Amino acid sequence: MVIRLARSTDPDTSHQGARDVEYRAGSQKARLLEAYRLSSTPLTDEEAAGMAGLTGIGYWKRCSDLRNEGKIRDTGKRQMGTNGTPVMLCEAI
Repeated sequence: MVIRLARSTDPDTSHQGARDVEYRAGSQKARLLEAYRLSSTPLTDEEAAGMAGLTGIGYWKRCSDLRNEGKIRDTGKRQMGTNGTPVMLCEAI
C-alpha cells in the first residue's frame, strides 16, 4: 500500500514538506503514537485520542495512518465503543 502525503500533481516541495512534518513533536500522529507507546494495555483509537488530548478533532484518520504505516497494530481484540459498536484495540509496534 502506498501512503500519499501530497497529491501527485503537487510540486516536489510539497511532497518533501509532507514527509518532514509527519512526526514533528506535538503533531497529532506523534501525540497518538506516544499514547499507544505509554499504555500498558491495548487502546481503542478513542482512548488513545483522550490520552493525547485530541478528542473530537479527526484523530481517527491519524490512527488509521499509524496502522497503515505499521506504527500501531490491531490486536484482534474488540471492545464496545462509546457509539455502541465494537471497536478494535491497538498497540504500538
